[in-house]
Amino acid sequence: MKKSSVRAKPSGEKSIPNEKKPRPWKRWFAVTFVSFHIVAIFLFAIPINIWPAGAVRDLIVPYMRCIGMTETWDMFAPNPKSEEQFLKAIVTTTGGRTEVYSFPRMEELSLRERYSKERYRKFSESVLCNDCAALWPDIEKGIARREVLPHDTPDKVILVKFASPIDPKTGLLGTEASAKPTVLTELFVRPEDLQ
Repeated sequence: MKKSSVRAKPSGEKSIPNEKKPRPWKRWFAVTFVSFHIVAIFLFAIPINIWPAGAVRDLIVPYMRCIGMTETWDMFAPNPKSEEQFLKAIVTTTGGRTEVYSFPRMEELSLRERYSKERYRKFSESVLCNDCAALWPDIEKGIARREVLPHDTPDKVILVKFASPIDPKTGLLGTEASAKPTVLTELFVRPEDLQ
């Protein structure tokens, strides 16, 4: 009789067909990505401007602003924010219609809505700086896509920043009517922008 060359597996071992092992580069990438963001947020959160932290902060500031992950101390003393800024978009259509799109403002929302839109507030505040000007056309295209009607498509979108002073004694915001408008950019909408 011929001996079998197949070795039997111990009873506790399970055979899993086509078992995929995790790739080491995926783990390395995930750990690096998360570690980078933890360090970056920490560097923004410390109010002390020591040499290595300040130098690294200056290098990564454009990236952090564009993704809305900046944690600044501008609401605290000694130099609190002196003006409230908000963003609106004016959309004109091929049919002559004009619509004003108002980005949500936290002071106009209920407590529940504020909680759910907090990251959006950070995005709105971050995108107003000149470092993020490269994002403005994409924001305008997104607004244009919201305003598409079958018979009346957007022709032009204008992004306008408003700055309203904050009273340093009372902390009250100025009225929207007293806010100073500044045109950031305007986009003439092409058909491919609406897709």
